[in-house]
Amino acid sequence: MNIKSNKGSAVLTTPIVIAISLFLLALLTVFCVNYLMPFIWYEKLSSHSLKYIFVMEEYGYLTPDERNNLLNDVASAGFNTNEITINATNAPEEYGEPIFLDIYYNYKMALPVLDNGRLSAAKQENIVQMNIRKQSISKR
Repeated sequence: MNIKSNKGSAVLTTPIVIAISLFLLALLTVFCVNYLMPFIWYEKLSSHSLKYIFVMEEYGYLTPDERNNLLNDVASAGFNTNEITINATNAPEEYGEPIFLDIYYNYKMALPVLDNGRLSAAKQENIVQMNIRKQSISKR
C-alpha cells in the first residue's frame, strides 16, 4: 500500500466534514435557543412583577394607573399584551395586610418541524403557560 496515493482524499474530505459539522452545530444552536427562550421571557416577566409588587406595597393595591403602566412596560419589553392576564389586590389594604400580584402569560413557542428526518418549512407552535405570583404586605 502506497501512503502517497491516499494524501488527496484528506484534502477532499476534510472541508466536507467541516461543512457538515458546522451545519449540524448551527442546527443544534437554533434548537437550543428556541428551547431556552421561554426561560428568558419568564425571567423578564418576573422582574416586571417584582417591580410592581414594590409599587403595590406603597399604595396597598394595584391602582388602575399602575396596571396600565405594568401593561405598557411588558408591551415595551416585547410581550403580547393580549396573552397577559393580571390578577392583583384591587382594593387598598392597610399597613401589614397581605397583597398579591399574579401575572399569567401564554408564550407561543415556534419550533422547526422534522418531517421524515428532514427539516420542514412548517413550524410547530407550542403554548408555554407562565404563571408568576408575587406576595408581600402593604406598607401604606
